[in-house]
Amino acid sequence: MSICDELQELYPAYVLDGVEDADRARIEQHLPHCANCTRIVADYRPIVDLLPFAATPVEPPADLKYRVLAATMPKARPAPASFAARVSTGFSNFFRAPAFSAVALLLIVALGIWNLSLQNQITQQAASNQQMLTELMRQRDFLMTMSYASGQPRQLQPTQVASRAVGRLYGSPDETTLALIALDLPTLPAGKVYQVWLIDANGDRTSGGTFKVDDQGRGWLLIRAPKPLGSYQGVGITEEPEGGSPAPTGAKMLGTNL
Repeated sequence: MSICDELQELYPAYVLDGVEDADRARIEQHLPHCANCTRIVADYRPIVDLLPFAATPVEPPADLKYRVLAATMPKARPAPASFAARVSTGFSNFFRAPAFSAVALLLIVALGIWNLSLQNQITQQAASNQQMLTELMRQRDFLMTMSYASGQPRQLQPTQVASRAVGRLYGSPDETTLALIALDLPTLPAGKVYQVWLIDANGDRTSGGTFKVDDQGRGWLLIRAPKPLGSYQGVGITEEPEGGSPAPTGAKMLGTNL
């Protein structure tokens, strides 16, 4: 196993400030000399931004608004620390414990932000919109799938059409819910999407869904496959018309054998 392979499993915990000092020193000594690992760490950081959406939204009690307003009336005492600061302080030392893996860290953060979700319910009433609730649930399922995936993520290799792209597929062989992260894909013209294909032993391709990327070529997809991951021989990503295609028609961007 190369030093890159050995350290990559520590990167999710590293961006959450959850690795031991010895591992941190190894990572920070390695990153200046490895452009690929530096890019992987940089692209893990936006995933952390999704964690506040991992908790299931909770309907606040009817009288909570009035209790919050009463609690925020000016009083002759020092202002309390912000909620975010209390969460950060409370979990900081806990995250540094060497017994916790990157997976455990992600789950702990998801549980720790439950109160933040409740506060978000008060300040942003738009969260009650069904479309937003559906998206929040999808993001939570995506993060949970990443956290529970067994073993190393499968790495999707780029083709000449997207030579700088990289993909990671998270999922256990006996599970049908998978999480895909793609980085440095070409930006798409209007009316185009990326489509994931699950390839079985007969070479038949089943759509795993479509996704778009931001202006830096980053995208993600929660895949709900009809069969467990272990039933497939490979995974590929092609460029297709918006809405997806019944079979691949565009150029292949990423792919791997399972």
